[in-house]
Amino acid sequence: MESKPERSAIRIIVPGMYEQLSRYNVTVTVSRDQDGELPDPVAFAVAADEAAWHKSASIVSAHTDDRIISIVTVHAPDRHAAVAVARAVVSDALRYLAVARAARAESQAPPPSAA
Repeated sequence: MESKPERSAIRIIVPGMYEQLSRYNVTVTVSRDQDGELPDPVAFAVAADEAAWHKSASIVSAHTDDRIISIVTVHAPDRHAAVAVARAVVSDALRYLAVARAARAESQAPPPSAA
């Protein structure tokens, strides 16, 4: 009985992707919203750290009176991919803050009257 030679279980996960990952530092600035409000810097830092962790990135933020400046460090194959990840990190953090703010406002609203 003749047996077939075994194939290796190692395959390329993304076909054609042979590029080494490089480290990129991407600066993302968050300005005041249309109501003139800036996210709470501490809440933003917590949310951004969590969002960065989910994207295998890291983030450092500083704030001024009118903006939050973040530097997101990403390991990516090119600058475009790094910028996309950095923008996603900040976007996820802002989305989390908006959801938390809406939930707080809803919990503090008086119950509807049963008329």
